[in-house]
Amino acid sequence: MKNKKVWIGILIAFLIVIFIGIALSKKPKTEDTIGGLKSGPRVKVEVVKKDDIQTKISSSGKLEAKNSEAIYSETSNKIIEIHKKMGDTVKKGDIILTLDGDNAERNQKQLESLEFQLKTAQDALNQLIAGGSQQEILNAQSAVVQAQKAEQDAKDLLATQKTNLENLNRDLKNQKVDYEVQIQLFSEGLISQKEIDDAKAALTNLEQKVESTKTAIKSAEKSIEAAALQKRTAEYSLGVLLNQIQDPNKKQSISLKQTEIKNLQNQIFNTQNDLEKASSQVLAPIDGVIVEVPSEKGMLVNPGTLLVSIVDPSKLIINCDVSPYYAADLKTGLDARIKYTGSTTVEVDGKVTRVSPVAIVKQTSADKSGSSAAIPIEIEVPSPGSIIKPGFSVDIKVITETRNDVCIIPILATIEEDDDSTYVYIIKEDGSLEKRIVTQGLNNGLYVQVDNLKEGEIVVANPTEFLKEGMKVSYEKTGDVQ
Repeated sequence: MKNKKVWIGILIAFLIVIFIGIALSKKPKTEDTIGGLKSGPRVKVEVVKKDDIQTKISSSGKLEAKNSEAIYSETSNKIIEIHKKMGDTVKKGDIILTLDGDNAERNQKQLESLEFQLKTAQDALNQLIAGGSQQEILNAQSAVVQAQKAEQDAKDLLATQKTNLENLNRDLKNQKVDYEVQIQLFSEGLISQKEIDDAKAALTNLEQKVESTKTAIKSAEKSIEAAALQKRTAEYSLGVLLNQIQDPNKKQSISLKQTEIKNLQNQIFNTQNDLEKASSQVLAPIDGVIVEVPSEKGMLVNPGTLLVSIVDPSKLIINCDVSPYYAADLKTGLDARIKYTGSTTVEVDGKVTRVSPVAIVKQTSADKSGSSAAIPIEIEVPSPGSIIKPGFSVDIKVITETRNDVCIIPILATIEEDDDSTYVYIIKEDGSLEKRIVTQGLNNGLYVQVDNLKEGEIVVANPTEFLKEGMKVSYEKTGDVQ
């Protein structure tokens, strides 16, 4: 039993030795994993490779539906039936709500009443503009003729009275002379007292007639003034009726009537619109998903109340901001990659559809002490798929330029001279360093496009100031570096 245990132990030890030998035989020798001069300073290297390189602008934003429609109540109404609920998918023309149809009947009656008022107002305006009726014009013409006759009669009477006054004044003068003679004759005893009294009475009578005629002349002059005023009034009234004179009162009446007609026309226009919009059904205006809809039948809605909101999730857009640093690189038509990170990471294609012509200044602190500028852009996502949806926050990479199948190396492998030239260290087969001038192209922050290098050449990935051209170095052969 004891010998058996010894033999088992010897067998196990033998197997261990065999396994160790196999492992050591498969392990590469140190000299096979180290390139260059084995004793030279160790550097990190990378092989020049050909690949595609892109420059990108990073941003973030929130997905929105490109196409959306909101339907608002344009009249007061009542919801009779709700055919679709929030979250339902609808096609254009699907019935979503049924409204109270009695509203249309009320609008029709109101329209008929307003149209009758408009016709009445237009007839009144036409009469004002056209002037008076035939009878009114005839009456006015007759009044003018009567006023003209009254003025002429007053003028004729005035002329007669003036002639009478001239005659009376002449007779009065003669009578005064005759009376003086009679007094002289009476003093000489040649005539009787009665003759003196008769002469005195005749003189007094003439004096009274002169005063009476003067009064009649004044009355005739006033009659002329009154007749002239009456004639001007009659002529003015006739001129107004014939539209030969613009009467201020009539002008105001026309203006008021025109304003009334305009107000009635506006009311009719609005009522006609209400009548057209007073449909008993609310239909889906686009294909999409309902995101807003009333939840209770029988509820009353006022003008301006949101009835239905629909979004089309098949095409999305993102509005985001980009630093003005990239202003020269931005243009419409650029491709973009949209990344949503959730339980599953999803990436989809996008395209820049709008670049704002101006930068927007935004506050960067709550106290408004700081601000920064940004260029708003819009990116369309034409095929979002079934996972990403409106409202999701996403990361964005706008691809400003792409170059295919070019030589690229790590940016850290490049060194800049004082004269702004750029060089890299190439490791030759014997491990010596070659300093080679290169021209940089696109860089994506990690790698840069360079010329004057060949695919497969080995460059120092972490050059330091201690490296010199001609120095021999060592490097570890890993991955593509052989």
